[in-house]
Amino acid sequence: MTLLSTSQIPSHQKYRAYIIVTITFIFITGLTPFTCAFANTAKKPKLWSGSVAFGFSSATGTYPSLNLHSNDWARWQYHRWENRAHVSYNYTAASTAVYANRLVLENQFRYYFKPNVHYVFGDIRYDRNQFNGYYYHLIETIGEGNIVPIDKTMSIDYQGGIGAQEDQPIGMKRQTNPAARLAVGYQWHLTRHATFKESITALLSTANNNTYESVTSLQSRLYGPLALQLSYTASYNEFPVISYYKKFNTITAADLKYHF
Repeated sequence: MTLLSTSQIPSHQKYRAYIIVTITFIFITGLTPFTCAFANTAKKPKLWSGSVAFGFSSATGTYPSLNLHSNDWARWQYHRWENRAHVSYNYTAASTAVYANRLVLENQFRYYFKPNVHYVFGDIRYDRNQFNGYYYHLIETIGEGNIVPIDKTMSIDYQGGIGAQEDQPIGMKRQTNPAARLAVGYQWHLTRHATFKESITALLSTANNNTYESVTSLQSRLYGPLALQLSYTASYNEFPVISYYKKFNTITAADLKYHF
């Protein structure tokens, strides 16, 4: 049996492996205070919150369509540790043809040096959408962020990190390259029952297939845990591998949300 030395491993694979190991280490060490607290019944248990949303959306770009839409969140927080999971899915079909089939999975965990202000994070995001010329994108990053309160109703959350991005273009070989993540989130509580949010994310890769995404949403409480959310998602893919795929795509959605 022949063992590979570290010099025989491609540099991009080693780079990605370092990121995965670092994220795993942060996650495992983050469970330590929770495990200790679980053994001490005098302390409060972990806090879960989130939302489940389902509705309809209209897409423009390569394949304009009216879709079914789902956008779900789950959040766990204990003292300075926090984990955020996000699932977004769009699908539409007519007869035997599928015109939209977009899945986004993202998980980000944070450790706050100062409660709800300064933090480090590890983020993993998976995009599957063959209608933009790629079977999938997978990006893993670690970085630092800050939450800046503007006043009692507004705040800005900005973060930046580095990592690796794996792409599977249609008709081409899979590739892995160094990447970076830049993100800004703005939140404004208009009233006790209405909230406006804007988030802008840039995923930058040395392969020049940079992706930019803007999500604008307005949420209003209806009754109890139920709310109505209107959102507009605009994405720009700088380098589609198939020429007739459009660089700019949008999704306009109306969802009924249930908070828990």
